[in-house]
Amino acid sequence: MAGSAEHELKFPSGSRIQIEPTAGPRLAGRTGTVIGAGYYPKSLRVILDGSKGPITLYMDYLARIDT
Repeated sequence: MAGSAEHELKFPSGSRIQIEPTAGPRLAGRTGTVIGAGYYPKSLRVILDGSKGPITLYMDYLARIDT
């Protein structure tokens, strides 16, 4: 998987994230946890708080939450 090391540095597994408003009204403001790199470059697998399964999101739609 090309470029996954770059994803892991910016959003390592276990990172808390918040979805940016540019992702659309359905997802904007939701929070979750990164569980790994996606299949495509610049995509990440994320499980949102309160969700049963993970989704894949484009990295530019995510903001890291510092805890």
